[in-house]
Amino acid sequence: MADWEWDHQDAAAYLEHNPFMKYNHMEIEKISPELSEVQIEVGRDARNLMGMVHGGLLYALADAVAGITARADGRKYVTQSAHINFIRNISEGTVTAKGILVRRGRSITIIRVPVTDKEGRLLAEVTVDMFCIE
Repeated sequence: MADWEWDHQDAAAYLEHNPFMKYNHMEIEKISPELSEVQIEVGRDARNLMGMVHGGLLYALADAVAGITARADGRKYVTQSAHINFIRNISEGTVTAKGILVRRGRSITIIRVPVTDKEGRLLAEVTVDMFCIE
């Protein structure tokens, strides 16, 4: 992905160059420097041994949407740190992660990510610090 230049609005091109998101069936619903959205439909391969969405997938959704939101300003970022609170879980339906800009600095961008089910119930609350590498 290092040689690829993203036009910051082309979700299909972003997914094409992000095999992790494709592998996990993530769909980009919205891209902007202030608010982006990613979602999945819970399938068999998204569930843990208890039949619920795997916590790692909830985190991965949050990390992916934080990266998209940060990178929508045209610069390149990597995750510096993240904190997640798991609130509840589901075994089927749609899971949505919204990347909401908290602060954009010269080198650190902070993104808040509520992860919800289709009824809007909070599944996880995540804060991700993205570090600008340019």
